[in-house]
Amino acid sequence: MRLTARQAHLRVALFLGLFLAVHFATHFAGLGGIESHGAMLSIGRGVYRIPVVEALLVTALATQVFLGITLVRRMAQWPRLDRWRKAQKWSGIALAVFIVLHTSAALGSRWLFALDTNFNWAAGTLTIAPLNYGFAPYYAAAVIALVTHVLAALHIRRPARRHGPALLLGPAIALPILLAYGGALFPVELPAAHRANFQTYLDLL
Repeated sequence: MRLTARQAHLRVALFLGLFLAVHFATHFAGLGGIESHGAMLSIGRGVYRIPVVEALLVTALATQVFLGITLVRRMAQWPRLDRWRKAQKWSGIALAVFIVLHTSAALGSRWLFALDTNFNWAAGTLTIAPLNYGFAPYYAAAVIALVTHVLAALHIRRPARRHGPALLLGPAIALPILLAYGGALFPVELPAAHRANFQTYLDLL
């Protein structure tokens, strides 16, 4: 059976959804403190840091970006898009950009600079000015785009009035996570290795 791009996009999304569930569970564990985040992160890494699983995950992310671009190009040929199709299109573009940038940054930090991509890795971009002025909206936009993309897909498949108000889940999920990583909920002291890494970004400004 040959899958269409849309069918393949959905199936890859279901696989990636498992990773995202663990990933966001780790983020929400961070609301309870750095140690809580680290404990949940260790559990997740016990699975997705297995070489074959990690290779499948990176391949799935790359495949999803490719399939998404393919679908967006097809949508560009349509004469008219309703607001949910437009939401699906632009949130998908935002997610594709984020996936490429975030995945390459995480893998590069880990493989090239031997930097642990733990709580402090994300917190560095949200506690050090002026990096936080750019990274806070960057992360918020990614979460909002993810929620929007999922809701748009659900609405297109089976319209429901609740999907509109549910878009508020995006900022509702992003805000507490940003507050935790930004040091608003508890003190965040970056280790020397992480602070030195982010200093290189500041030197470029």
